[in-house]
Amino acid sequence: MPRIPENDRLDVLDAHIGHWIQADLLTGGPVLIPLNTVPPSTYARADLEAGREAYEDKTNEILELDETTLPALRSERDDLFGLNAKDKDGVWFWLTQYKENVGLHVGRRHALARTVPNLAIVTPAEYLRIIQRFIDHWEKVNAAFPAPFVLGTLTLAGLITKRGLIEDKLKAVGKAEVDLNVAREEREQMFGDVAEEDRRDDSLITRLEQYHGTISVKFPGEPIANTLPRIFPDQPAPLPKFKFNWRDLGGGQLKTWLADPALEDATTLYLKEGAVEQTKPFTPGVEDTVTAQTWAGITMVGELDVLELRDGDGKTIARGSRDTGLAEPA
Repeated sequence: MPRIPENDRLDVLDAHIGHWIQADLLTGGPVLIPLNTVPPSTYARADLEAGREAYEDKTNEILELDETTLPALRSERDDLFGLNAKDKDGVWFWLTQYKENVGLHVGRRHALARTVPNLAIVTPAEYLRIIQRFIDHWEKVNAAFPAPFVLGTLTLAGLITKRGLIEDKLKAVGKAEVDLNVAREEREQMFGDVAEEDRRDDSLITRLEQYHGTISVKFPGEPIANTLPRIFPDQPAPLPKFKFNWRDLGGGQLKTWLADPALEDATTLYLKEGAVEQTKPFTPGVEDTVTAQTWAGITMVGELDVLELRDGDGKTIARGSRDTGLAEPA
């Protein structure tokens, strides 16, 4: 089930475009998202802006179908059949007059007078079947008598023509309904507010998630990384980030050092590498003061998985982001 209300989606995209504009102005900009394509390619702010315009165009197409095209086609269809049994411009009114008048034409005791079709329940889905029953009966009446039966100004040929017009209008309504459903599905796939396993790699939500990831590693601990707009309304506010670095000392020894974010609730430093999880007491100090820690029993494989600051309840209150330029303290 989508988490972002339809009316809020453009605002979410615009917030990220505005944030991206600021990120492009920073040293190291413009921000480009590397894509896993062959040959390699990137995704820039202009691509998100184009995707935003395509999404808005698709929304306008849906509104046109839903609020203009379909209501007009349905109204034209119903006008042809008749809005009710008293609407003299529609087929409905004349079919209600058929039984009495055909009885006068063939005689009230004639079998054809006793087998006049019933209108039954009138719905758009029944329009053609209703009219066809009367056409079939009318054909028998005309075949049984020398003079063709005429209902006011309506002839059998005229009723057949009306049926054809209504059938064409029903087909047009059906096609527009299919077009509307397809357009809605295309828009949902384009935006990507669906379960992750159903989300396309080129959806707008995927691009926003990739943007968050790119900003977090390109500008670790910087204001631009701490002010990323939310994607989902139930998404928690981004946690503060702090810079850290590490060095493998060998023999299962790992040294980490971090720039203190000076969060007064911090009591514990948490580390995770593979299946190993360890904690150390942590006392906040002066902001950006670099403190070092040594961990035992750590076998490094690639990058350190997690370094976090937690409060007394064990809740994560800040996440570390490695900055290889953070100098090791003496």
